[in-house]
Amino acid sequence: MKKITAITLLFIAITNSIFAQSEKYQEFMKKNIATVYTAATTDDFQNAANNFERIAVAEKEQWQPYYFAGYSLVMKAFFTKDKSQVDGICDKADELIAIAESLNNNNSEITTLKAMVLQARLSVDQSRGMTMGPKSSMLLQQALTQQPANNPRTYTQLAQTMYYTPTAFGGGKDVGIGMLKKAMAAYETFKPASELDPNWGKEYAEGLLAQWSK
Repeated sequence: MKKITAITLLFIAITNSIFAQSEKYQEFMKKNIATVYTAATTDDFQNAANNFERIAVAEKEQWQPYYFAGYSLVMKAFFTKDKSQVDGICDKADELIAIAESLNNNNSEITTLKAMVLQARLSVDQSRGMTMGPKSSMLLQQALTQQPANNPRTYTQLAQTMYYTPTAFGGGKDVGIGMLKKAMAAYETFKPASELDPNWGKEYAEGLLAQWSK
């Protein structure tokens, strides 16, 4: 009986410890997700990336910290004025995103983020468009086949790609706006699997639609 009691107490202690760790992880993630969603400078995004990477080191089996660390760096790359720094930022983002993908390899959020890295690299040198443009589009098309389905962030990135693609190649303003409207419809119905899953982009898409519709 004493042995059974000891085993039971040990099980309870371990369960409580795991629960406490889980609660702390959830708390830290929610706090940092809120921070990165309101970030406005390259320093803000770098600080967010550092925080998410610290969480990832402690929670190696969770894909979301790696995803958000990568997302923070991609956003930093877009905000960076010195284009000579962008590739280095994107290299680090790619490393983190690759780990996220190794933990969750059929995820449209991760695949969409991979496409965004290529779009950030394009800002360094537009001549890269001949190779990186098609690769980005291919990733976005792949994301449409993955889960979560009907991902509004994928549609938003596709809309931007189509908007800036010449009409002769199947793009143009009308095509881009049509895809962006599909993104807006998806934002209205999309529900992330958890509070820690990506749920950004609606305000940005609304701003794009207002700008493009003028």
